[in-house]
Amino acid sequence: MNDPSSQIPPVDIQSLHLLRLVWKHRGITASAKAAGLSQSALTRNVQAIETRLGFKVFDRTTRRLMLTEAGAMLLRETENLHHILNGALRQIREECFGAVRRVTVGVSRSMSLAHLPGLLHAQVRRNPEVRVIVSHLAGPAIIESVGRGSLDAGVLCPPPRLPRTVRVSHRIADAFTLLLPRDLAPPVSGGMEADGGDSWAVWAMRQTWLMPPPETRSRVILDDWWRDLKLKPAAAMELDSFDLMIQLVALGLGVACVPRRAVSAFPRRQQIRSCPLPAPLVRELAVITPNRAEQPRHVVQFLDNILFS
Repeated sequence: MNDPSSQIPPVDIQSLHLLRLVWKHRGITASAKAAGLSQSALTRNVQAIETRLGFKVFDRTTRRLMLTEAGAMLLRETENLHHILNGALRQIREECFGAVRRVTVGVSRSMSLAHLPGLLHAQVRRNPEVRVIVSHLAGPAIIESVGRGSLDAGVLCPPPRLPRTVRVSHRIADAFTLLLPRDLAPPVSGGMEADGGDSWAVWAMRQTWLMPPPETRSRVILDDWWRDLKLKPAAAMELDSFDLMIQLVALGLGVACVPRRAVSAFPRRQQIRSCPLPAPLVRELAVITPNRAEQPRHVVQFLDNILFS
């Protein structure tokens, strides 16, 4: 009896690429142009693929094209194949044929410039021949890209649960401080009660607050912190960069809770004032990598060089 695992699959990488093009463009005309084929040739290709598979990938009508249930499952479950292939070819070129070795890293927009030396400094000093390519991305995009292998590592404020496609190599506790313009009087006390009243709470509700955007992990942590204090100040401005927040605070445009590490790198310290918060505010940062058995040696060295702890 034949071993089913030894049989040739009815679809290959090129066939999957054509199916994805058709679904991306929602039709034959635009996808045929993208594939460099005539419409009739692409139609014949799709029909031949469906014949080999034994099921329809698309439901086609005169007005629209939709994925069948089986087609949706096929595209979903094979999504990472081209990333795996590209990663394997890249590793072969780097390890076997002397191509310049690279490490691709996604850094969350909520990371400040002051966080980067811990990520990059030792790598640049110890392995300068390895090219480090850094992308500035939103947290969900980093998780997706690391999980499918198009990024070697990502640095972000992680959600409570990460997908099984990634794993954490480093963690760091990132403590916050209250930042305000130098000429703005600070709250009377770091505590909620001072001089017989809720002076910190009263002060906080009168300020113009700069905050991260809603739904970001940093904003969720900040909102939970405010909720524990039984306060709900409004965000006058929302920014996805703590470095930009600090700049705006220095210009007198508001106050903000920002990572202490970010303040340490700000060059015009005389324009800002850092004050204690009434309760600890800490977020966790994590370095994530693809959850696979082996990493290229130069990627492992990059991770070993990270000074986060």
